[in-house]
Amino acid sequence: MISSLLGAIVMSAATVSMLVAIKITNESLNKVGRHPLTIEERENLINAGFNTLQIDLINQEIEMLNFDN
Repeated sequence: MISSLLGAIVMSAATVSMLVAIKITNESLNKVGRHPLTIEERENLINAGFNTLQIDLINQEIEMLNFDN
């Protein structure tokens, strides 16, 4: 009886931890590739002739990227 209860508790804990891991993975994958431009990337764009307004537009486009197939 006690071993059955203990087994059910372990099974529940494993299920919850698996669901949490899946949720964290999905959230991470949804954010892939959407980080803003780094300082070095901004400097490279400025050296290439882009102005700050254009760089801000590039950052907005990066945030709106959709990686779904």
